Amino acid sequence: MLLFAALLALAAPPAAFLREEETPLLHFRYGWPAAAEAVPSLRAGLRREMAAARRWAIARATEGRRNARRMRLDYVQQDYDQVWEAAGATPQLLSLVSGTFALSGGAHGDMSVSALLWDLAADRAVDARALLGPALAGMTGHFCAELDRQRAENRGALVRPDPTDPFSRCPPLAEQVIAPADDDGNGRFETLRVLLPPYVAGPYVEGDYAVDIPVAPEDLARVPDRYQPIFEVAGQR
Repeated sequence: MLLFAALLALAAPPAAFLREEETPLLHFRYGWPAAAEAVPSLRAGLRREMAAARRWAIARATEGRRNARRMRLDYVQQDYDQVWEAAGATPQLLSLVSGTFALSGGAHGDMSVSALLWDLAADRAVDARALLGPALAGMTGHFCAELDRQRAENRGALVRPDPTDPFSRCPPLAEQVIAPADDDGNGRFETLRVLLPPYVAGPYVEGDYAVDIPVAPEDLARVPDRYQPIFEVAGQR
């Protein structure tokens, strides 16, 4: 029976990983999906990043507690939360995204966004912006229009470009955090997901923005030949 159980464990697909720790000093949470756990080198890299994030969070929380004691204030537990999610996967590429929230006792927490594109064949990370570079210029118009639509919905008013107001301008697409996404789950990317943390497209109160750009025929034509088979025009199968 023990041998049978061991064989079953070996045959079972890997599960998602989540580490969560709760102490008076810090609440720490970090994780990634099963698709990333199944790739040894990717899993090892994420574990290194998790360890570095935990060291940083503990050091910051320790300093915060020290300052609170020096000023005779009650210490408020700090928080670090980052969980990677799969935006899509093809036989060649795995696309991951994450949002990070770190609370250190200030008026509000720090929010950031990340994306990771892993080439399963080459067993290494690749730069999505470099991969899609020729296509990004043609997608800028769609990006700016959708961002302004979301900003108008948040603000209850149309966005009017103002050179003195950074929150009314369209930030350069090629400088943002981007991730190819497979929303229909058919193993090909039909969407470009652009992630913008607070202060990039709007004030903190508006939160982060996630702008999805459907891949158009002209965009697909600009994708490098080696990657074209893993992309598709949105709405086509």
